[in-house]
Amino acid sequence: MRFLVHSLQVPDLDDAQRGRLYAAMQRFYAHVPAGVTLECDYIKADRSGSYSVLEVPDRAALDAIMAPFEGLVRVEIVPVLTKEEAMGA
Repeated sequence: MRFLVHSLQVPDLDDAQRGRLYAAMQRFYAHVPAGVTLECDYIKADRSGSYSVLEVPDRAALDAIMAPFEGLVRVEIVPVLTKEEAMGA
């Protein structure tokens, strides 16, 4: 399953919360779970959020990936297809 994940940093994080957010990001990038492909990842120019496309075995795997970010980011998760999948190729 493939998902577009739009993460937006919660406004007014204090330094400790921001530190937790950056630590969670570093852990994820250093240890992308087996069976998960980070297809693309773009950070907004103002660093307030990101857009990522991940291929994961199932929604539960994505929820586990996102758990360390709870309370630090607002997330919109959208199931997506490649153009080839959408066109039936």
